[in-house]
Amino acid sequence: MTAADRRTLFRTFTEEIASVEAALARWAEFQEEASDGPTFTNWRQDMKERLADLRAALNRMDDAQFGVCRECGEDISPRRLLAVPGTSLCVACKSEQEHALAIP
Repeated sequence: MTAADRRTLFRTFTEEIASVEAALARWAEFQEEASDGPTFTNWRQDMKERLADLRAALNRMDDAQFGVCRECGEDISPRRLLAVPGTSLCVACKSEQEHALAIP
């Protein structure tokens, strides 16, 4: 992974963390205002999980193994890391793992 990729990921993770935190704060305000309004429990849980994944990925960025597949040792694409910040497998190794698990 290039230094530019790391900078881009750092910036994107930081921006998304701020965005998710703001969305969660708006949700909390909405809940206070709407006593019988719909609840977005699943959405809120998904956002909290995404926030935790982003923060964990941001904290791991200083590790030399960040962005390196634990199976094959190849770089994990920055696009995959943006989609799944907590991943430790490249697309090929993840597909292989899922295929192996699907075979009885």
